[in-house]
Amino acid sequence: MKTGNRVLSAMVLVLCLFLASGCTSVPKEDNIYQVSLLNALLQGEYDGFISVGTLKGHGDTGIGTFDTLDGEMIFLDGNVYKAKVDGTVELMDDQVMVPFAVATMFEPDVVVKPYNAIADIETLKNAMDACIAETTNDFNRFYVAKVQGLFSHVRVRSVPSQQKPYRPLSVIASTQKEYTYEQVEGTIVAFRSPAYVEGINLPGWHLHFLSEDKSKGGHLLEATLVQGEIGMGDMKEFQLILPSSSSFAAMDIADDRREETLAIEGVAKP
Repeated sequence: MKTGNRVLSAMVLVLCLFLASGCTSVPKEDNIYQVSLLNALLQGEYDGFISVGTLKGHGDTGIGTFDTLDGEMIFLDGNVYKAKVDGTVELMDDQVMVPFAVATMFEPDVVVKPYNAIADIETLKNAMDACIAETTNDFNRFYVAKVQGLFSHVRVRSVPSQQKPYRPLSVIASTQKEYTYEQVEGTIVAFRSPAYVEGINLPGWHLHFLSEDKSKGGHLLEATLVQGEIGMGDMKEFQLILPSSSSFAAMDIADDRREETLAIEGVAKP
């Protein structure tokens, strides 16, 4: 065999071993991994098709929900937690399935900044947007943030597990349970998507909360930060995994569901 052919064969062998080892799926700090589409979730695509273990292979931080829309996901420091409809929080096994989520490797390469006396959730979102304006000034990227500290007030929600035939999320929202906590330490996990991905994800900030003792959490509705720190990173690569179900194939994904999104998020209509 000629030397050139031997070198080529060796290169092919190394490449095959590299692919077989799964090295190509090593998560990167600037990559966002998304399971399904927001518009699919809004229309009732609640069957999990990606496992928690798989999600962990693409990051250490994220938010989402679980099979049959059973609770709110807080993916923090490599562990996946479920904020249940009864107000409790449970650590999830790798075998649990996920119908919708976003995940990334958290790296606060945009800003780490202390904050005091942030009165409400809209002020917090504005403060995080100000961090972007002062650093990258690029609102066409995706961002992830952690807000860690002491909160004088937190209000969260979760939703109950659903049974088929699944109803739209806007209908189920009326059955959600809300919980209010005072003087609690914890972490907000937040993702910001640009406006052009509407229908794929939620434009703007989407926030979930987990208490320091891992006993309280959910989708964040209200928050008052006494003192804490905001760390933020940006993501410029996007990976989207779609369901392969017949129900997904039959959906009108491009349908405008902005009004539903605003209502579910608890945002006042403009």
